[in-house]
Amino acid sequence: MDESKKVLNLSETAKLMRVSAKTLRELARSKRVPCQKVGREWRFLLPSLERWLAGQMDTSRLAESAEAYGQASLFQPEATTDDKTAAPGFGDTAFTKNRREPLHRWVPWIAGFSAAFVEEVLSKAVSGDPADATVLDPFAGVGTTLVEGLKHGYNVVGFEINPYAALACEVKLTCVGCRLKPLTEAINKLEDLRRNPWLKQAQPRSKPPGNFKSKRPFFSPAVEREVLLLQDFISEQTHSFVKNVLKVALGSVMVSFSNYSYEPSLSTRSAAGKNDIEHADVIGGFCDKLWEIAADIGFIQRHMKRFEHTPTAAIHRRSYLDSSSLLPPCSVDALVTSPPYLNNYHYVRNTRPQLHWLDLINGNSELRKLEEDSFGRFWQTVRSAPPVGLDLDLPELQQVLECIRKQNPEKGTYGGSGWANYAATYFNDCDRFFRVTRRVMKPGAWVVVVIGNNIVQGVHVETDRFLAQIGELHGFSVQGMHRVRRKRTGSSIVNSSVRAGFTRRQTELHETAVEFRAPE
Repeated sequence: MDESKKVLNLSETAKLMRVSAKTLRELARSKRVPCQKVGREWRFLLPSLERWLAGQMDTSRLAESAEAYGQASLFQPEATTDDKTAAPGFGDTAFTKNRREPLHRWVPWIAGFSAAFVEEVLSKAVSGDPADATVLDPFAGVGTTLVEGLKHGYNVVGFEINPYAALACEVKLTCVGCRLKPLTEAINKLEDLRRNPWLKQAQPRSKPPGNFKSKRPFFSPAVEREVLLLQDFISEQTHSFVKNVLKVALGSVMVSFSNYSYEPSLSTRSAAGKNDIEHADVIGGFCDKLWEIAADIGFIQRHMKRFEHTPTAAIHRRSYLDSSSLLPPCSVDALVTSPPYLNNYHYVRNTRPQLHWLDLINGNSELRKLEEDSFGRFWQTVRSAPPVGLDLDLPELQQVLECIRKQNPEKGTYGGSGWANYAATYFNDCDRFFRVTRRVMKPGAWVVVVIGNNIVQGVHVETDRFLAQIGELHGFSVQGMHRVRRKRTGSSIVNSSVRAGFTRRQTELHETAVEFRAPE
């Protein structure tokens, strides 16, 4: 080869690596691929790329630099004057900060919080030998707390009842000990399939999930055919880790080429003023996501080599409130979490496409079971029940619930009575949360819970303050209440007819990190 051709530009390298220019640019910016910036352009040395692709180049030193993954830059909150900025104490919790972070960026998760926030909490809450420390997230979601704990050498344990979120979390935790080669071989095979002219006429063997119903076709016909071909490919995989990675990747991108979108809840594109997607490069977008995941797995595997011990990691697909047999007493050094808010955000229904299309549930009866097992249940599951009482002694909270119950009586279960049942159930579960947490935390250990205030039937509920009071009833001492976001998604819908009715005064939705110390 001509010596001059050994130095490649961005587009040449992207073509060589079979990834999009966007994906390669992100790899270059985060120093996870050997490269050099010359002026405003990226340049890549072919021999270095070949060694890196073959797994023969250790880029961990790059990952340790302040520019890439060093603690000096990766985990610090960005300074900003935006109204979402955190007050002194902790950084902004917004999950949007994870969009460029390895592993965290795999799955968009509207209810998550930022890796930078978790790292900041852990740096303050955990001391001593990492091998002897355990970090817990009772509402693990897609694993932000657990991944950050693992990256710092801590043992981690989490609970998550949503099968799709739990699968994503499981893949992130187990990829540390899995061989990368079978995954890259599968991606290359899929890339070859994508270029095969046969693909244009191929008829898939897989069928759409029979129990999945939507207001309008979830995929347009041409898009659905390619998705089903991907389903064929996934079903052919014999390597369990590779199959799980492919499922996570498909779940991550499937809404992007569907006739639905997150606004922020799952809704039709037409309802958001957007056109349906008739055609899309489904397999190409899927492969881009897979190469991104493969690059991140390479990073985390190199990163974990710095530890002399092998941290343990576990994710339990069940409710934390029923976890008494899984966690030994006084075994947890730090708990960082964000439970569902008192806003009836339907995590289960918003992941219905992934749950059905990835074959993670068997029918709608399992969906209903997930709703019934969720923290706080859902308004739909308790609205028609007899009046739900409060299981704890907080007179002020009781007054708030009675105020909610009196709202809009003409609407029946859609009025205050149904919503009061939902709120009472939610706070009863908060009580159960602290009962379990007191048993598993080491004396004096730190517990940080991110929670938001809420509007229910026009009544302002200071959920964060009541959560702090419930913790105190169980012997936890409140060390601080940090306003980490002064304005959060949802402020624009507090006057919706079902969730609020109307508000008597202007109230802004915010988020608070409530900082506790476990009883000594």
